[in-house]
Amino acid sequence: MPTLTSTDLIRSIADLSHPLPGQSNETELRRLTRALIGTMQAEGRLAESPMELALTRTVDLHRESAEQRLRGRRVLVTGGSGCVGTRLRELLAGFAPAALLNLDLVPHDSGEGSWIKADIRDMAALDAAFAAARPEVVFHLASIREPGKAELVVHEAVDTNVFGTANIIEACRAHGVRHAVYSSTGKCYAYLTDHVYTASKKLAEAQWMAAAREARGPTAFAMTRFTHVLENGIVARDIADGIEHGMVGLHGPDRHFNIQNLRQATHLLLNALALCGTEAPDSFWSAVDLGWPVNTLELALFQIARSGRDVGVYFLGVPKGYDESFFRGQFDWSGDHDYHPLVNALEAPGVFTDSTGTMIGARILACPPEVLQQELRQLRARLDSEIQDGAVKQALLHAVTQVTAGIFSQVEAGKLLDILWWGAAPEWAGTGDGASRYRQLMTLLADQVLPKLEQPGVALDSSARGKFTDIAATFGIVPGLEGRAARFSTLAKSRQAA
Repeated sequence: MPTLTSTDLIRSIADLSHPLPGQSNETELRRLTRALIGTMQAEGRLAESPMELALTRTVDLHRESAEQRLRGRRVLVTGGSGCVGTRLRELLAGFAPAALLNLDLVPHDSGEGSWIKADIRDMAALDAAFAAARPEVVFHLASIREPGKAELVVHEAVDTNVFGTANIIEACRAHGVRHAVYSSTGKCYAYLTDHVYTASKKLAEAQWMAAAREARGPTAFAMTRFTHVLENGIVARDIADGIEHGMVGLHGPDRHFNIQNLRQATHLLLNALALCGTEAPDSFWSAVDLGWPVNTLELALFQIARSGRDVGVYFLGVPKGYDESFFRGQFDWSGDHDYHPLVNALEAPGVFTDSTGTMIGARILACPPEVLQQELRQLRARLDSEIQDGAVKQALLHAVTQVTAGIFSQVEAGKLLDILWWGAAPEWAGTGDGASRYRQLMTLLADQVLPKLEQPGVALDSSARGKFTDIAATFGIVPGLEGRAARFSTLAKSRQAA
């Protein structure tokens, strides 16, 4: 009998991952998992933890500049009872602040500072807490942070992430806070999303950057973008829990995620404070070194092998909140800018680094303020009047779409064309259902760029005709985009005639 490869074993595990009612495949899944671990080890894999290198990465701390803004100041952390918040409080204590305060609904069991119980969704309670605490520096970490949970508590996620952040902005301004730093997420690189977590954080990020641009009041606003924090990770937690119970459920065999460690995360937050004002106000900071994305199956198998326990793996499928589809035009493929997984194609031209070379930053393109405020008002009204989570989610996604359209409206035609072509050319978009999954974003891009391209005398390079032809080919097979395909075909013909 031929020896089974790791690919064969993974396929067998996938086949057994969804047993019929009343059946259990756990014994066979454990056997296949043992075999898979042995086969991968024979292939030279699983020799060390896939997260080993991630633990050694760092962001160099701008200690002197941070100390100037922390020593003798009253510092408040929202959401400071969590993993990142606890470590941040420990780090902050070393800078001798006059007071260190943790504003959270959850009491902190350990770490530095005093706890203030308050809900950022309650403006009156927040206002009273700020009046009593008198903070001069604020780090805003509080949020519904798990994508899967956000899909289950849509009202709470929108109220916390979107309008809780708006409350923090207003409280900072009203109470004379000097500096405020927000922890956003790398998922905000996506132009559009159909997920509650990402959409709510995108609107929070848009508000924070709008406040930074406005420079209204005493507060200077700064921002970071995090990716998956290793010590605070949902994936690592779920794997550990699965090992404890004998079966580890994974989303699939080919799922990968970027990670950073707590040191990187907390140093980013302090550095955003330290360097506030050195770059454009509507900028974010992220870690330069995020390494290669980690494969969740290899991570699980390594942890199982290290545990010495007889544990099986199985594949659950990708749940809502984690199934983002990758549109190739999210990133810049011109060759003019270095790739970074948390910086999209619109942000790439504005990239900069800090003096240590361990942080990368970029500017966030602005949505017209009147568009952002209108969408927030409409979302607030829907949240207050609607009891159905599905309706609130649709209102949230609509708001993100309109904000993104507002951003696209201010981008020159050539750049929008490139983004659309990078994602929609047949070579990359695929055919049939493959191309159709990007219909909403392709429609939004097309509706913004076509009127600009159809203006007489628009300046484009010699590659434009080929791009028009490629886009028309993909649009022609996506239901609902046939009319736009015809317009791109007409543009291609006009370029040929010229």
